[in-house]
Amino acid sequence: MDLQIAVDARTASGKQTKRLRAEGIVPGVLFGKTTGSIPVQMDAKAFEALYREAGRTTIFKLSVDGSTSSVVIKSVQRNPLTGRAVHVDFFAPDLTHEMEVSVPISFSGTAPGVEATGGSLFTSLDHLKVKALPADLPHEFSVDVTSLVDLDAAILVRDLVAAGNFTILNDPDELVAKVMPPRVEVEPEPVISEELEGEGAKEGEGAEAEGGAAPAEGQGEAAAEGGETA
Repeated sequence: MDLQIAVDARTASGKQTKRLRAEGIVPGVLFGKTTGSIPVQMDAKAFEALYREAGRTTIFKLSVDGSTSSVVIKSVQRNPLTGRAVHVDFFAPDLTHEMEVSVPISFSGTAPGVEATGGSLFTSLDHLKVKALPADLPHEFSVDVTSLVDLDAAILVRDLVAAGNFTILNDPDELVAKVMPPRVEVEPEPVISEELEGEGAKEGEGAEAEGGAAPAEGQGEAAAEGGETA
């Protein structure tokens, strides 16, 4: 992939960079052992087009006032509300030494097990750790999930077909994706509070007390007649 972008050396700094962003320009820094640290700036649309192609693993050519370096995008700071890039770090690596980077995973296809079981697709990884020379770093890993036909099927790191001059550092048995069973919601049983049970017991006790206080039928009359006779 032959990518390149031309940027300008930047003189604005601090609060002055706010004016650059308002004009559609992204401030950044180019750094590396051979380049030192160079403040740069570039057109925001041109940068986003480059980022879609290169991501953070692809080596490309960056020219600053006629001087060209092989670089990768080390990091991008974005506005949390608009998502626009507000600062970019370009790194010029030593092309003869291996790097360790995180390469994104791109999922494709539809897992038949989702429709068959009513479950859902679960992905446990979105990046793989890779070690390689800068020029050999893969752009991304594509994972086809159509092999997930039921709940027993799973895609592990060792199942990924990835040819190239690089080493995947993740555990080969680490889970990448599988179909999870549907959630079963259990209706909770009604709970009778101790207070209600206690009130029921008190009502029963009260009824017995009232019944015990009432004289037996005939006894009251007899007592009353006896009192009149006396």
